[in-house]
Amino acid sequence: MSSYGSEPSSPADPYGPPAYGGPQAYGQGHGQPAQAYGQPPQAYGQGHGQPYGQTYGQGYGGYGGYGGPPVRPGGVVTAAVLGFVWGALGVLVTILLFVGGVFLGSNSDDAEDVLPGLGDALGTAAGIFVFFALLALAWTVVMIWGSAWAVSGRSRVMLLVGGSIAIGATLLLTIGGIGSVEDEGPGGLLMGLVGLVGSILIVVLLSTARSSAWFAAERARRPR
Repeated sequence: MSSYGSEPSSPADPYGPPAYGGPQAYGQGHGQPAQAYGQPPQAYGQGHGQPYGQTYGQGYGGYGGYGGPPVRPGGVVTAAVLGFVWGALGVLVTILLFVGGVFLGSNSDDAEDVLPGLGDALGTAAGIFVFFALLALAWTVVMIWGSAWAVSGRSRVMLLVGGSIAIGATLLLTIGGIGSVEDEGPGGLLMGLVGLVGSILIVVLLSTARSSAWFAAERARRPR
């Protein structure tokens, strides 16, 4: 009887408190997995929120960068380079005209002693030289400043005005070269033709559809 009675008590020890009987063990065992189970939503929220927001924001920024500043057309760069070349020539012409005007004006008194009326003629010529020197200086400023604005996308108007003036001046030079071919050779004509072609290229390259679209995009992109 004692051996039979002791048999139920011995199995109760291994199956009772350790397996089922311990509420504390059950609570700990169940609570810890529950805590572990509760952590994934937190990790999920972090993993879902941060990568999604950051990745989407970066992707959107990348898209804005792609559609942001357009590529500067090669025609605008060529027109600006030609404008700078014309500006350099304008500086040279301005200096020569000023020097010529000063030279004529300083010698007008001595010329009057040599031949009556010659001093007045030299004074008038000196004034004409200085006048054209001022015009050349103004045009030089327009060409250099307009080229800088055009290549930066700020505006093409100034370079268009300077190029149009250059077309008129080189056209007159070309016509004068045609009349002096027999006496002075084709040098003046060739110089006028080269200048005329370069001036026309400035205006044409700035007026293309691609250049117009680029300047419009640059105006829209700049803060008002």
